[in-house]
Formats: sequence, structure tokens, C-alpha cells
Amino acid sequence: MKISVVIATRNRKNDLKRTIENFKKQTYKNFEIIVIDNASDDNTRSMMLNEYPEIKYFWLPINIDILAINIGIEFSTGDIIWRTDSDSNPEDEYVFEKVIKIFEANPDIHIICAEDIEVNQNYQIWDWYPYKVDKLNIPSKGYPAHTFAGTGAAIRKEVYNKIGGFWGFGFEEIEFSTRAILAGFNIRYFPNIRVHHYASTNDRIQSERWITISKQFMRYNWKYFPVKISLPNTFYIFFFQTLAAILSRLSIFVLIEGWLAMIVIIMYTIRNERQVVPIEKIKTITLNQTILKQQLKFYYLKFKNIINRWRKK
Repeated sequence: MKISVVIATRNRKNDLKRTIENFKKQTYKNFEIIVIDNASDDNTRSMMLNEYPEIKYFWLPINIDILAINIGIEFSTGDIIWRTDSDSNPEDEYVFEKVIKIFEANPDIHIICAEDIEVNQNYQIWDWYPYKVDKLNIPSKGYPAHTFAGTGAAIRKEVYNKIGGFWGFGFEEIEFSTRAILAGFNIRYFPNIRVHHYASTNDRIQSERWITISKQFMRYNWKYFPVKISLPNTFYIFFFQTLAAILSRLSIFVLIEGWLAMIVIIMYTIRNERQVVPIEKIKTITLNQTILKQQLKFYYLKFKNIINRWRKK
């Protein structure tokens, strides 16, 4: 089996270099690296051409963000796509060996979700999985999952071939995962496959990021859920995205723009994209976790971290 590491980047020269160097340490050598550059102007292009001529590198004249990953997949020759970011890399040199063993032993597993370690938050684990699991005695087939972290996931290429690529930045992993599950594919979480995420802030505009995430959150909600679920979810999304904007100290004008954008995307999605999931599949695509539960957990952990930082001061 061959692995294709697909990385989309923009103005993260140093992050990208660290990422590439860490991938090159993998003991499993049957892999390629593909970098799609979203119009970087920080000498990333020069670095790639001069220091990594063996890597498939494509420079785009415009920034298409996450959609660049889809381009990278088209140029890939592997059986497995390793979905990652330019500020993320495997924790150790044996990650690819573990991935290959899992896939070879389990043809019914199609997507492997890795454990996300937030390096800049004292190596804290991103606690996204809704249930307590034994991370020391992991079942051979891992744990059932409904999505994966974009910082590290192994995806059989047959999944892309059947359902297509990502829809763009913002809830792209869970939207892709929902389509995969509906198409009959199986996602499993393996806490022993770990990646380091450095959470680079290079080339990020907080206001634009918040508006886009708010839109995509609402879009996902109205694309897949029946009205009895999507309608109350709408109020939760408005509330929690507004809370996120306040905590990020975004201006009232950004808030208004985001609110209007969410209203517009609801109407657009209902008219053009609605694909209501059968009620018996809802539990599978959510792991029986409502948006309210997810958001309450997220903000509980967020405020807990803030309080802990204050105490340390």
C-alpha cells in the first residue's frame, strides 16, 4: 500500500518545513508528499523548489484554501490519502506502519482518525471524542467514529473516488465524514495513532474565519438534518457562534455580517443542497451527540482552560 500525504499551505514556510522533515522520518517508506501552495508570498515556493525537488509541489496563483486538498488528491498515486495540515505531523516515526497494519488487517475500515495533540497548549489532547475509552487497551478495530481531525487522518482513496472531495473550509471533515458514512464507509478512532498540531496563526484573519465557520456550521445543519432537529439547532448555532465572536472580541459589524450570512446560507441550502439523513442514520453520523451537547462540552473545556491559566498567574 502506498500513502499519499496531501498538504495545503499558505505563507507557512517554517511550519511546512518542520512538517515535511517529520514526515521524512517515517520508517514506512512507501509514501509520497504532495504540497499545494495557495499563492504563498513568503518564499515557500523558493524553499520547495530548492530544498525539496523530490516532492510534488504545485503553486496556485490564487488562494482556494482547503479546496487545494482536492487538487492534491487528483495528483496523488497512493492507495491511502493522509489528510493533514501544514502545521501538523505524526508524533513518532511509526505512525504510517501502524496505519498500514490496521488497513491490511481490516478491509472494512475505510477512515482512520488519529489523536490530536495540541503542542502549544502544553501538549493537551483535543478532547473531541464524546465517550470515555481505554486508550491503553485499544480494540483491534479501534472505536466507532463519526468524523476525524483534519490534522491527521488516513483515508482509503476509494472513499474519495466514490463520494468526491471536501466542500471547502469550515466543517469540511464532518461533512465529508457524513457523506462517507451514508455511502457505506466505516470511520474508526485510534488514540494510539497520534499527531502533533502546532496551530499556526500565520495568514489567518479572525473575522473572516469566524464568518466562514458560522456559515458552514449552519449549512451542514440544514443540509442533513430533518426540520425537527435543524430548527432548534439553528438557535443553538446562532447563540454559540455569537458567544465565540464575543470571546474573540470581534466588532458589532462583523457580528451583523455573520448573522446575515447565516440567514442567507440557510435559504440557499434549503433550496439547493438539502439531503435529509434517514432518522435511523442520525445516531451514526452524530454518535448520538446533539449540537447542544457538543457546544456545551466545548465551552466547558474552553472556560476551564481559561480559569486554569488565570490561576497559574
